[in-house]
Amino acid sequence: MALALATMTASAMMASRIPASVLVQPRCNAPRAVVLASTWNDLTEDAKRLTDASIARTVASVAKEGVLCTDIAGFDGNFLSSSPFLVQKTGDLIMPIAFAEVATNLAESKSVTFHAKAPRGGAASESALSLMGTVAMLNVDDDISEADIKDVSTSSGKSVEELAKQTWVRLSPERVHVSDAVRNVQTWVPSSEYAEAEPNPLAAAATTLLGKLNNQHTLALLRFAAIYTGLPTKELSTAEVISVDQMGFDMRVQLSTSSTPSLVRAGFKLPPANAEEGTSIFMKLFQEAYERENGSLA
Repeated sequence: MALALATMTASAMMASRIPASVLVQPRCNAPRAVVLASTWNDLTEDAKRLTDASIARTVASVAKEGVLCTDIAGFDGNFLSSSPFLVQKTGDLIMPIAFAEVATNLAESKSVTFHAKAPRGGAASESALSLMGTVAMLNVDDDISEADIKDVSTSSGKSVEELAKQTWVRLSPERVHVSDAVRNVQTWVPSSEYAEAEPNPLAAAATTLLGKLNNQHTLALLRFAAIYTGLPTKELSTAEVISVDQMGFDMRVQLSTSSTPSLVRAGFKLPPANAEEGTSIFMKLFQEAYERENGSLA
């Protein structure tokens, strides 16, 4: 069976706070044991990650509602209002305005800040995106399609008739900030990179895929983590996939319930394009781990 993962590298041997006594010698059919730590370990030499810009676009693609901040006319402060939104190919956001106060504020200043957060348990789980820029007023009849209104209606629960009567605006980001909750990294992203980036193509299916892997394949995940870290399964308490994209996946691994969780990254050789391909790759990885454990695969 062709390996779906690349070869283990010595770079995975990172400094650790875990005592040496909890580590074991690798088996003859397993790679060298990875030293689990509270930082990231790359299990494979091609463990590439999404760019910060792609993560920002991923948050925008999965967060269907956010908070719009406008300057309060005649007052030193901001008015916060929730709003559903759609992301355009350029990364611009279009959204309906439900509050009269927001329209009043925008008449004085078009500068806004918009905050959105990815739902827990899916792509870019709990990561946050902040966009700062100016808005342009849109004409519902000319600038907003019926499909756009229906999409917002579906995600927000508001009727098509209600949304068609509201004022719509387009936010063109001039500054972009992303807080990646998976990697615990916060950074500014150049607006040009954000505009050109593509979101994680598995984002729409990530919640279902992660739920299936973690709830239905617990033992297979432990076996995989054990084989590819060089540690025996009995030494591991938990192994959970916390994110997946076309380049690879991230796992949270613990030696015991009281130990500090370690984060590991493995890369895909063949990028999955959808949930079905993603599931197929993981099944092959689980089978490969089983064969390695039983000595039928070198």
